[in-house]
This record gives sequence, C-alpha cells and structure tokens, in this order.
Amino acid sequence: MLVILSGSSGIGKNTIINEILKKYNNFQLLPTLTTREMRKNECQGNPYYFVSVEEFMRRKENGELLESENVHGNYYGASRLVLEETKTDKILIKDIDVKGALNLKDKLKDVVIIFLKASSFEELIKRLKGRGETRIEERLARYNLELELSKNFNHVIVNEKIDDTIEKIIHIVKKERAKRGLDNT
Repeated sequence: MLVILSGSSGIGKNTIINEILKKYNNFQLLPTLTTREMRKNECQGNPYYFVSVEEFMRRKENGELLESENVHGNYYGASRLVLEETKTDKILIKDIDVKGALNLKDKLKDVVIIFLKASSFEELIKRLKGRGETRIEERLARYNLELELSKNFNHVIVNEKIDDTIEKIIHIVKKERAKRGLDNT
C-alpha cells in the first residue's frame, strides 16, 4: 500500500512523515524525483533523487514517470522504476503535490491519498513565516487550487497537533488495510 500525504506548502507533511517513520517500523519512505536543490538534512534518495532538469525530462519523455508536476518552479515526479524496486511488505509513504497525488490514485490500485490542511489561511501563513519561508506569496498562490482538489481525496485531516494528526493517519491506514484484506501489523 502507498500512502500519500498532500497539502499546501508549510502544512507539515515532511515533519509528519519523519515522525511516522521514527515511530512505526512498518512504514518505509518512497523516494521520488525532483529538480530542486538538495536541502540540509537531505541526501540522494532521501527523500528525493535529485536530478537535473534534462535528466527529469528524459525520464518523462521515456515514460518512466507515473506522474510529474512543476511545483514552485521545480519538477517533481514518481518514478515507475523506483516504485517497482521499492516493493516491500511495508507501507510506503510519501508527500506528493495535489495533482500528482490524484494522478497516482487514478493509476495505481493500492493508494490512499490524505490531504492535510491548516485550520485557517492565517495559520498557514504563520507556519510559513515560522519556518523562515522567503517566498510566501509564491507558496500561497496554489492554496485555493489545493483546497478545491482536496475534495477528490480519500481523506482530509486538519493538521493542528502533530501527534493527533499521526494518530488519525494511522487509524486511516489500519481501516484502509482492513478494507483491502491486508494484514494490520
């Protein structure tokens, strides 16, 4: 099963994924591709494979990507090959933008997409400022689109407290696995 967390920039997707990976050994990160610069605390393959725009476009043209999007001036995409090579008995988890998440939901059978949102637009701005974001207006330009597309997600969670959000995600995963007849260990 693949669990995708999506939502506006600054909502805490990576923080939540990192906490889930620390607390639950039955989850594994699914790396995807990006053309953006590597940030501190990141390395090749975690959480992305960092590639040039030319390499990304070559893979896209060769049909290697299950989905791809340009988000905030950088390309992101899920590689068919990486997904196949990451076959595991663990639950795969990844943050993917709203359009990419919906594309994967249509292409793959064992996907659960969860949209994380802030309690208010003002709270989202506060979070972006709190993490030192310098391009707040650019990040917020997609907000209305993201909220509109969230109506097509399996689940929507207001992310107010990390521990509560994680508990809700784990509950959703258990419920979805039971619905599919999968082991819930």
